Amino acid sequence: MPLSTRFINLVYSDHMLRKDKTNMLLKSRKRMVFLSIALLFILSVIGGGLQLVAQDMSTLVIALAGSPPTFDPLAASDSRVDTPSINLYNTLLQYLPGVTEWELELAESYEQAEDGLSYTFTLKPGVMFHDGTEVMAEDVAYTVDRLVAVNIGVARSLVMVTGAEVIDDYTVQINLSTPFPGFLGALSRLYILNSDLVKANTVDDDWGQTWLQNNDAGSGPYVLTSFTPEQEFTIEAFPDYFKGWDGHHVDRAIFVVIKEESTRRLSLENGDSHWIQVGSPETLDALSENPAFTINTDPTLNQLYFAMNTHHPILSDARVRKALSLVYDFEGHVELARNGYAAIAKGVLPPGIVCFDASMPESYTSVEEAQALMAEAGYADGGFELTMAYQGTSPEETAAMQIMQAGAAQLGITIRPMAVEWPAKVQAYSSQETAPDVGTVWMFPSLPDPDQFFGRLGHSSQGGGGGINFSWYANAENDALLEAGKVELDPEARCEIYKQIQAIWDAETPYVNVVVGMALSASHANVKGYQWSPPHSFTQNVYQIYFDDM
Repeated sequence: MPLSTRFINLVYSDHMLRKDKTNMLLKSRKRMVFLSIALLFILSVIGGGLQLVAQDMSTLVIALAGSPPTFDPLAASDSRVDTPSINLYNTLLQYLPGVTEWELELAESYEQAEDGLSYTFTLKPGVMFHDGTEVMAEDVAYTVDRLVAVNIGVARSLVMVTGAEVIDDYTVQINLSTPFPGFLGALSRLYILNSDLVKANTVDDDWGQTWLQNNDAGSGPYVLTSFTPEQEFTIEAFPDYFKGWDGHHVDRAIFVVIKEESTRRLSLENGDSHWIQVGSPETLDALSENPAFTINTDPTLNQLYFAMNTHHPILSDARVRKALSLVYDFEGHVELARNGYAAIAKGVLPPGIVCFDASMPESYTSVEEAQALMAEAGYADGGFELTMAYQGTSPEETAAMQIMQAGAAQLGITIRPMAVEWPAKVQAYSSQETAPDVGTVWMFPSLPDPDQFFGRLGHSSQGGGGGINFSWYANAENDALLEAGKVELDPEARCEIYKQIQAIWDAETPYVNVVVGMALSASHANVKGYQWSPPHSFTQNVYQIYFDDM
């Protein structure tokens, strides 16, 4: 679609369905936006393009690599959906920017039952949805019931939730089938919906899924005003946002989808965008040489592993799996694949996760130890071949495969590359018969909880069927400890359980712990307030971003 047409589309949004109060509030703002966009369109004919929008200091232009597949916040386990969701909606509690500590948001207070099977929340009064109606307990209960019924996305982190009961207008109780110490953190992605609005737009008992593909029903700081799939979406400030607009904020943000990194870089350099996602260290290094730009290198909770197929005739021997781990060049990965923008893993959990053990040693390389293990296992000369699945479009994963090839060759093992994208990889690992021998897997946790790593990677129930236990690891003692750790409410006792699990994994090596990634991005130097949120990987919280010369 031509750029000028996209500008005009900003005017003709589908938000005429808003209720009367919000229509009155926003009409004057939309008229102003119409006039400014019309002017930009006229000037763009002369040749200004997005650069003119980027020069409007009330509008933030963000260039992303991917487009939201939906605006339904229940799908916010996907960062492409979490980005609009965190701007359009609120949750009962939310993580503070830049840290793994949370604060109450829509909730004024809460009480946890002694048995951990229910939580009762009292809501802040006077919080308004975008259509001018108040956020009530009924809306929270509906959101919970929808989570259970639709059972997608965020529901994976809240499988223990059974439903909710309205106590009064501002009090709601959420019930669980089992205790879960990570429950409160998991609520940070349960975005509360305007129940009346979604019900009014429900078709064929779809719980509003079709309508929410292109609309919002939130109470967040911004309102969705425009969406062109695979091209852009625009959000504008909600005047009645309950946290207010004191301080520095932008009036609107345009998220432009630019899949090619070189084009994203050009958009920043040419002034067409203010902030861009960066994928390659080379791009970041190049931008860092220009003082007009700020570069961001943020430690994440995202860790890379190599899954070892424990049902493979040879890899079923833990000594062979450990040997492959010992010939991997972890320092080379950090320096060659990431230009230093990563950290070598220290165990299964990355720093920032509950129960992370800082005393754990980094993964290390020892060809001598590896050769001794191979000889002990009866494969002193190697002499066999293994397939390795990796994302071929990822320079880092391609480099990782090559580093693994070089290391394995020192043991007489041939690594046969198997370039595959994520959906096809999940499909391949859905069956033991089709599972590759070795495969890359990144963990992007929905909350900073150890079960997001140990449980999803290592419980036997997560092998196949779309699960990401790509090693097909099955150990009865491990499963029992995982199940105990998931429900243990005493923090010290819980971390002791995960230490025992870590010891089992150290001995059996179902996975190679490779590196903890860093998130890379760049912006114009006058863009301030951006903070990486570890529990919300690769999201941009517009409410906290501003221009320092506004």
